[in-house]
Amino acid sequence: MRTGLRSGRSRKRKDPRSRKHAGREIVVGRVDKNKDAGGYPVDALVAKRIGVSYDSLTEEALEDHQLEAFKRTLRYAKERSDFYAHLYEGIDADDIKSMDDVRKLPFTSEEDLSGNEWRFICKSASDVDRIVTVPTTGTSGKQKKLSFSIEDQQKAIEFIRAGYEVMNCKEGEKMLILMSGTSAGSIGDLVKKAVEPLGMTIEVFGSVTDIKKAYDKLLEYRPSVVEALPWHAAALASYGKRFGNPEKEFIRSVNLSADVVPDSVTERIERLWDCSVHRHYGSTEMCIFGGVECTSHEGYHIRGCDILYEITNADENGIGEMVITTLDRKVMPLIRYKTGDIAKFTDKECSCGGKLKRILKVYGRKRNIITFGSHSFMMPSLADAIFRIDEAVDFDICIANEDMLSICIKTLPGESIERERALNELIKIDELKCALCDGSLRLDLSFSETESFASGYDLKKDLKING
Repeated sequence: MRTGLRSGRSRKRKDPRSRKHAGREIVVGRVDKNKDAGGYPVDALVAKRIGVSYDSLTEEALEDHQLEAFKRTLRYAKERSDFYAHLYEGIDADDIKSMDDVRKLPFTSEEDLSGNEWRFICKSASDVDRIVTVPTTGTSGKQKKLSFSIEDQQKAIEFIRAGYEVMNCKEGEKMLILMSGTSAGSIGDLVKKAVEPLGMTIEVFGSVTDIKKAYDKLLEYRPSVVEALPWHAAALASYGKRFGNPEKEFIRSVNLSADVVPDSVTERIERLWDCSVHRHYGSTEMCIFGGVECTSHEGYHIRGCDILYEITNADENGIGEMVITTLDRKVMPLIRYKTGDIAKFTDKECSCGGKLKRILKVYGRKRNIITFGSHSFMMPSLADAIFRIDEAVDFDICIANEDMLSICIKTLPGESIERERALNELIKIDELKCALCDGSLRLDLSFSETESFASGYDLKKDLKING
């Protein structure tokens, strides 16, 4: 897979501030500090769930658990799912002796899922607590439906609570969730359920549409912790810059999720808000939560007790497509499901003390690889270049024709960006610069003003293709 990506490292960042202040019901209970387990919270949760002490937790112990859980999941799905019975016909779970055997099995994908969800269901309708409908990644306009039980959501809540413990969330602090949260099982609702037992006061504002309205809420509520999309948080930080960013006096930590997070976005927020910024990785298929950065910022600590993560078709730098298996999920298990996300693992021990394999970096989605001639780069690389300019708060990218890339950079009303300044940032992307130089790419660069963001499924930044 040639994408023009550099293997590099996940960019380690220092926490700018060590100061600052202190449907059917999903039962989340009180916080289990798991003091006997000790150690890093996410790894402690994994150890507890796989039935070993924290001191005994190793990658080998986790892999042994995952292998047995994979075999259970395969047996269960073949017995109850029409789709898996056909896909894995003739395959006996008892013949799977190692992860190498797992890697020989067929994949599943959203193409299999879309329109055929009923073939994946393994339980009765009464066991389904939440159904989420999301668009597929193609241009057909199809949708896919994912079904979850209360247990699926409870496991996700336990993981994200451990993630917020990593961010040192404390009793008495305020959190503002700038994401959807009005419906049961939505990301805002699950985050709220996860962190309430930590003793925090939480308000779900909803996704940012009106930038000024969201900023005014920020000043009124004065949260110490903020949960938001990367573009929304970056725009709020730039809006606050007009007033000297008074919000930096109370914000100490920000968690960015629901989209790929470029380095320039985290750097802007850290600089303007003088706070610690954490990235989260997940997807609807994972029941939203899949990995979280700690304060060392050396990659995403992952939910290995519930999900088997693989990188397939990796290049010489270990960069490839993320594939997941949802272990022991009863309603709608996904086995060797191709997520379309491009990522890389690291097995180097984290500075925080976490000792399990992590996702070092998420580069973007496979569908957002941009190719002109022999040159390829990813849309998040463009976003990273654009957000190095503080005045940029949003953007749209479209392949207008076979040799034309249209980029519209948006600023707040009354602000502007010089074309040369924007172009100088963009041509720092080597593959883009080469494509411009050899004539395989023409660039249509424009600018506009905005006070708002789109809502619904347009929250994620995706490449548009004319025609």
